[in-house]
Amino acid sequence: MKDTTVRSRFRQGSTMPSLLDDFRTLDDQKFEESAKILQDALVAAMATSTNASDCVFAVVHTADQEGQLGYITLLKLDAVVEAARMSVATGKVTLQVLRELLPEPGKLQKAFSWPDVRAVSDAIIVDASSAKYFQAAFDVEVSPRSLEAEADLTRTILEQVPPERQHDALSKAVTLAGPLDEVLIELSTNGFPELEEAAREATESNQPAGIVRTNKVAAKPLIWRADGIEVRVPPTLMRNVEVVPDPEQQGWQIIVSTRTQPEMGV
Repeated sequence: MKDTTVRSRFRQGSTMPSLLDDFRTLDDQKFEESAKILQDALVAAMATSTNASDCVFAVVHTADQEGQLGYITLLKLDAVVEAARMSVATGKVTLQVLRELLPEPGKLQKAFSWPDVRAVSDAIIVDASSAKYFQAAFDVEVSPRSLEAEADLTRTILEQVPPERQHDALSKAVTLAGPLDEVLIELSTNGFPELEEAAREATESNQPAGIVRTNKVAAKPLIWRADGIEVRVPPTLMRNVEVVPDPEQQGWQIIVSTRTQPEMGV
């Protein structure tokens, strides 16, 4: 999986969870019939996209141990070289894939695996492209990646919390982990009521919130920009930066306090 921080949620009213659950107990004939339903859904979704490419579609049922219901995985495998043979025998279609037709290990473009063992997610999704047809085909919404969620959290705090309390809010956010909407709720009910509206909006969104990781908010520096100058400071040191008017020059000053002597570098 390319990004374990992405989570997903089935759309409200979707029949996909029930259909996937049925796969785990079907005989071979019913399995193939149900797989055709998923294939048709993907074909229909691909028809709405301008950049969908020909592929091999596979539905795989795996179980760690005998007797377990296991997992259902859907694979859209993009061909590297257009070369395959198809034959029909005893009522079954056999597809023989020639060498180098399928992607190399680690280069899987689109996949869907259900159920997700993570409580905050319905299914594991791998989708390397920006096109949303694969997600639309199977009635699933996918969250932003953690880097995006953590940047959104920092931006929300800087926009909504008064400057004199932003350091405290960021320091608290560093200790939290979980979906962004839950992190915002935690902050809004524990000292930062200014974030209540943002928490409500994140909770009501159709798209699942991205996962915020512990200590990762502190890893992305805050940036002050002016006249082509950039000052980058870790959130935990934002109190070391002061922006003040400079009446003499009719401009502004950025004052940075440090414990050690600054050194110039390139």
